[in-house]
Amino acid sequence: MVLSQIIVFLILLLLSLVYHRLAKRFGIVDKPNHRSSHLDVTVRGGGIIFPCAAVLWWFSHDFQHTWMVIGLLWVAAVSMLDDIYSLSGKLRMLVQFIALSMAFFDLGLFDQVELWHLPFLYFIGLGILNAINFMDGINGISGLYAAVFFSTILAVNTYLPIFEINLINYEMLAIAVFLIFNLRKKAIMFAGDIGSISLGYLMIYYLTDWYLQSGDWTIIILLMVYGMDAFLTLANRIRKREDIGEPHRSHLYQLLVNKAKAPHVLIALAYAGIQLGINIVFFILPQSTPSPYLASVILVAAAIIYLGGKTFVERRFATGS
Repeated sequence: MVLSQIIVFLILLLLSLVYHRLAKRFGIVDKPNHRSSHLDVTVRGGGIIFPCAAVLWWFSHDFQHTWMVIGLLWVAAVSMLDDIYSLSGKLRMLVQFIALSMAFFDLGLFDQVELWHLPFLYFIGLGILNAINFMDGINGISGLYAAVFFSTILAVNTYLPIFEINLINYEMLAIAVFLIFNLRKKAIMFAGDIGSISLGYLMIYYLTDWYLQSGDWTIIILLMVYGMDAFLTLANRIRKREDIGEPHRSHLYQLLVNKAKAPHVLIALAYAGIQLGINIVFFILPQSTPSPYLASVILVAAAIIYLGGKTFVERRFATGS
């Protein structure tokens, strides 16, 4: 088992090194601008190893969950093209919808829920997918946050053994490889849309699987830290009548990095660490999910804390760049 994981790790490391060389050769790079949180030209699309890890798992585990893997490859391919050519938002959303449908079909969702539930599930799925993509803006944040999520799923599986953990093990190895290139003061590679969208797709897959088994919507708290920053920032931009399609630097993590001048890695560790603490307290230690009442209290309290903290940062560093 350990030997096979070492082999998979080395394969993914080799793929990352090859991709890094090819990306530099063909100009698949991220050039900083006034909206960026980095200063150097950096290879983009390093998250290609996440779907690669899924394909390796698929080949080595008797081609399980083929529809989900096909959906992942669809959404990853379009995201990669978007990293290179900047595709239409409508096209990306259409492919994401189709990919989610494949994941839902793989889980048997269409046979287990009422028809009127589907619009809500698609809305939440697409929202999570794009929120995770929006949050991928500083070194280490996507990799660490995904590591916390999948580690939590592995821990939950000890008392609720319903998940495909071999795929998670492959993805954890891919995340470890990616962090070698990304979790540093000066990143060598960024995940790109292909990385963040692929991770988001897999997170939605596992959350949906859990929801179908338990019926507990409170599992959404596993993404609460990202969710607060993503959705409350979006709501504020809509309130200000800003063009939400335009790049911006108004997420809390961006304010902390660009105005407060906090190190990327420190903020990434803080986001992952806070989410890990929440997961331990409310899912791992009690070996259950929070009640709807408790979850509602947690979400409201978190929103108040987030808005208060963000307001303080905005006022404290109002004159910052």
